[in-house]
Amino acid sequence: MSYTEAKPTTAEIFRELRERICLLDIAPGARLTEEGLANEFGVSRTPIREVLDRLQFERLVEQERGSGARVAVLDSKELRDVWAVRLKVAELVGDFMTMPAPPEVIERLHHIRAELDEVQIDRDVRRLGVLYNRFHEAFLGLMKNRTLQWMHDVLYHQTAREWLQLLPEMNLDAELDMMRDEIDGTIEAMVGTNGARLSRLRAEYMHLLLTRFNDHLRGPN
Repeated sequence: MSYTEAKPTTAEIFRELRERICLLDIAPGARLTEEGLANEFGVSRTPIREVLDRLQFERLVEQERGSGARVAVLDSKELRDVWAVRLKVAELVGDFMTMPAPPEVIERLHHIRAELDEVQIDRDVRRLGVLYNRFHEAFLGLMKNRTLQWMHDVLYHQTAREWLQLLPEMNLDAELDMMRDEIDGTIEAMVGTNGARLSRLRAEYMHLLLTRFNDHLRGPN
């Protein structure tokens, strides 16, 4: 991404770095320097410091006095706690969604689904991560309750790296089929007005994902 024409806002820098972290473009444990980031984005160190503080608040970055900042390392126990909260939040989302969803949102989901066929061919795991982020953003944009929207977004980004990190070791075709099913079910629920159905769907696919994680980590019996 080029920032030579206009200086990016603090929010834009935050979103860019968060995406890099969640797509593993910046590996867990990697060092982040204020000077290096300020030079890259063409800004002073002040907005970079604000971005790093926000990333630390969302538990994606760790900062220690005298040691600078590093991308937070994935901790399996902590992630399980985050997943438990995500599941509870998923039970609430249907009550705070704009339903039926606007046609442009449904069209966006159809486009994301179509691109899964290309991932099936090129086997690009990172691209699948990008598509799931777009799916999350489309879902997030329909939330009417800003507090719930913020919670849902933070929790998602705290867990997104785990799936992407394990994905190369898992059955990619099965994951693609599961995402197709999830998008199809989401579209069907979003064209209706039953928010509870959408909540059940979100929770169901989170449970399925956790089951696949656990089965993979346990290995063959």
